[in-house]
Amino acid sequence: MKKISLAILCFLWSGFFCLFMPAAPRALAASAYPQNISTERFVELASQKVEAKLQEMGETRRHELLLIRAAQPMKLPPGPIICEVELPQAVKYSGNVPVHIRVFVNGKFYRRTVCYYEVAVYDKILVAEHDLLLEKTIQPTDVRLEERRVESGNGRYLTKMDDLAGRVPARVIRAGSAVESAMLQNPIVFNVGAPLTIVANYHGVEVKTDGVAMQRGRVGGEVRVRNVRSGKVLRGRVIDAKTVEIIS
Repeated sequence: MKKISLAILCFLWSGFFCLFMPAAPRALAASAYPQNISTERFVELASQKVEAKLQEMGETRRHELLLIRAAQPMKLPPGPIICEVELPQAVKYSGNVPVHIRVFVNGKFYRRTVCYYEVAVYDKILVAEHDLLLEKTIQPTDVRLEERRVESGNGRYLTKMDDLAGRVPARVIRAGSAVESAMLQNPIVFNVGAPLTIVANYHGVEVKTDGVAMQRGRVGGEVRVRNVRSGKVLRGRVIDAKTVEIIS
């Protein structure tokens, strides 16, 4: 009878021991990593870095930081914590912007994590009211100002009528499209066969002669011209409707 009681007691004691055995490793792990950085804290650090970079870039337009993927919370061993936040690439207004966070404990690198954002920037830009035709002068009634999300820094999208002065569409701009600087060009100031003055500078001496346009010309563009006297074909830059300067 005593042997049976002893066996039962041993069995119960063994079960009791197994039941509470895992608690020791858990407690040990908790004491080894008593500190924690939450996801919210990582997101706060990352967003501050992006905002600071936008300010450094001179970005003053309305914008939003859209969190695409947040860093996971991190457990850390005891000791002073330092987080270094960096942008491995330039902030762009299309695609994802990664923000790297390096965590140091007791002055030693511990682990790195990443947050991903999308930066949405908005501006009031010129939008075509209707189709804007090739080479046709744009009138104030042809466009309207509208707030749109933009995909680059200042300069790509036009924001005031003065930006259109003296320029024409380089291709058809469809109704509702944002008007971008790359869509415009200077108007044609002379056609093939137009009489011109050819100007050349040689060691500080300016020489002028009569010429004939062999291509249509726009101010600032390059064209081929023929020297009337020599018959030689030259390449020059259009100065105005009557003048081409030879490119040396």
